[in-house]
Amino acid sequence: MGWAGATRLVEPRIHGSKLVEQHPLFYVANLVLFFVIACSKEYVRPWGYYCNPDSSIPPDSPISANIDNLLAVMIHASKMNNGFSGLSSGAGNNTVYGLAQCRGDLDIKQYCYPCIQDAIQQIQKDCPGKSDAQIWCDYCTVRYSQDNFFGTFDASQNALVRNQDDYKDPKTLFAKLGPLFEGIISKAADPANSGLAIAQVDLTDGDTLYGGAQCTMDLRPFDCARCLGAAVKKFDDFCKPKQGCRVYLSSCFVRYEIYDFSSSLDARFKKIPGQTIEKLIKYEFGQAKQVNKLRSRKYMMISSF
Repeated sequence: MGWAGATRLVEPRIHGSKLVEQHPLFYVANLVLFFVIACSKEYVRPWGYYCNPDSSIPPDSPISANIDNLLAVMIHASKMNNGFSGLSSGAGNNTVYGLAQCRGDLDIKQYCYPCIQDAIQQIQKDCPGKSDAQIWCDYCTVRYSQDNFFGTFDASQNALVRNQDDYKDPKTLFAKLGPLFEGIISKAADPANSGLAIAQVDLTDGDTLYGGAQCTMDLRPFDCARCLGAAVKKFDDFCKPKQGCRVYLSSCFVRYEIYDFSSSLDARFKKIPGQTIEKLIKYEFGQAKQVNKLRSRKYMMISSF
């Protein structure tokens, strides 16, 4: 299959000031299902993904060729730009925009590039024939669409992951969360930090509360803060009184735990008491639809781990 257009690199714009018109959010009703997601490698385990059912394209279309072109150069582009790549491929109505980004606290060579490579393979398997898709993994996210989402605060897709165990003193934990993430958001929105911030605060009985946040590097600081603020608001609705929780939005994510999950040590794979691999996925729809049409840009995932 030949390439349908040249691929262009989008530079990180955490320092930039250009605004892109925001797409409206989806407001939908809920349908709850239980499901277990399996993945071949731990670092690319998908905590959430979507395949927009309204973005079907023929396999031999110029758009499909542009998606292949985009994904083929995404890893190389990320290597050139510290784990971030923003690309477009094609022209006119056939243009496809793509983004890949790794967690900023990880060793890029050891974790970042393998995650992007496997996430690309995974999303091609999960979303064949779709021009609008995203996958959230432990160490990276990959997204592509015909809509130009660069520089736009976007909360239209999200995935929520929570520990199944309640914290012994949830009142204290959630009293500490607010001030902790106020500081984290302020640091992440500082252009000097490239959209990444990690901090910690003491809890009771010798416990420590760890928090982290990251924006995609195409966002300007103001929109990074908006995205993280929207993510943190979901803590109250979906995370209480859990001892750990993550919120992934299209353009950012936030996370808290009572163990240190940062750096290449990757504490998630140490033995943490009480953890399981059970997952509860919560899909959202405008109207009730058949189960075989669950993959949608309108879903939310809650997972207990």
